[in-house]
Parts: sequence; structure tokens; C-alpha cells
Amino acid sequence: MLSMLFGCNDSNEAEESNNNSLPVDSSMADEKGTPVDVDRKVIQNIDWEVSETFNSGSFVMRGLPEKVAFIDEPFKENIGNKYMWHFWGDIPDGKLTVLAIKEGSNEIVPALIVSSFEDERHVWTSDSPAGPNNGADAHLPSNMKLNEKGKWALLVYLGENHVDNIVVEVN
Repeated sequence: MLSMLFGCNDSNEAEESNNNSLPVDSSMADEKGTPVDVDRKVIQNIDWEVSETFNSGSFVMRGLPEKVAFIDEPFKENIGNKYMWHFWGDIPDGKLTVLAIKEGSNEIVPALIVSSFEDERHVWTSDSPAGPNNGADAHLPSNMKLNEKGKWALLVYLGENHVDNIVVEVN
């Protein structure tokens, strides 16, 4: 009977090692969880240096030049703000999804928020980017909020495609 237990454990470990998707805590959004599969390697390869700023058009952007960025606005703990996303180059089809992970944590939470006079809630996904703006090939307005101080990686997806990560400091 004991060998049967070990056999089951080995099987489960093999299954876990073959699964590159990470489980997520969906406590801040709807019960469905993230609309994208997050590869473990995306999390493991996060460079925790705050992403650079650069000029595009008449705006200062934070992100990756000629790839993905948003107009730089400071992030303040538990305060939502408007952020205009910009995309360059070969832009995948699909809606914007922004997942957030705090440095030192394994919890993935939504960064996007929708607000009304009565309510504010986190959501996983927004709309699809529209046409050119501020020197970029496509753009999309959004609202974001991060609930704790520290460094956060924003994992940016369009449709099922991981575009890249942007690291921000929340004060």
C-alpha cells in the first residue's frame, strides 16, 4: 500500500513538472480567473529593474521603446489612475489583458480597473487597441490600480499573446 502512495505522488509530480502554466488567485476579479495562460518562464524571467522612460511624440512613456509602453504617470498605493497604452510594430489581434505580480509574491492579480460613480472593480481585460497615436502604431486608454507599495511587473497580453512586461514602482 505504501508503494502505491509513492506511485501516485510520483505521477502527480510528473504532471506538475510538465505543466508550465501557473495557477492564479482570482480573488480580486471575477471567479473565472485570468483569460490567458501564464507560462512559468514569463514569471521566472522578470527583470525587476523599473522599466525605462523615453519620449514618443510629446509624451514621456514608460516601457519598451518601439514595442509597448504607456504615458508615464506615477503609481500610488491603492489609487486608480488613467494610463494610455501604446504599441509599436507587429501588433497581435485581441483585447488588452494586464496581469500584475508584486516582487517577492506568487499571486497574480488584475491591474486594470473599471469605474463608475457607484463602483470600482478590477478586471482582467479591456478593449482592443485602436489606431496610431503619439508616434505609436496603436493605442488604448485604460485605468489601473495596484493595492500595495513596492515593485510590480505588469504582464501585458494582446489576445493570447504575451507582448512583454513593464516593471513599475508603487509609492
